[in-house]
Amino acid sequence: MKRVLSCILLLALIGVVPQLACVNVRTPDVRINAGPPPEDINSAQVPVTSTHEEARIELEKAYRQIRYLERENRRLQERGDKYKEKYKRLKDKYDD
Repeated sequence: MKRVLSCILLLALIGVVPQLACVNVRTPDVRINAGPPPEDINSAQVPVTSTHEEARIELEKAYRQIRYLERENRRLQERGDKYKEKYKRLKDKYDD
C-alpha cells in the first residue's frame, strides 16, 4: 500500500513539476501615442553627406531651424491669443 501511494505521489509530482517550471507571465500591452504617423520623407530634400563632420553640421542646421520654427510658433500663438482677447473685449463692449 505504501508503495502504491509513493508511486501515485511520484506520478503526481512528475505531472506538476513541469507546470511549476513553466510559468506563463503575460506582460501588459504598452501603447504610446506619439501623434500622427510621420510623413514620407522626400529623399531629394535630405542633404548628402560623406563624413561624420558634414552630417553633424547638417544636423545642427536642422536643429537650428527647428528652434526657429518653435519660437515663431510661440510668437504667432501669443499674437493670436492677443487678437482673441481684443475681439472678446470689443464684442463684450458692443454687445452691451
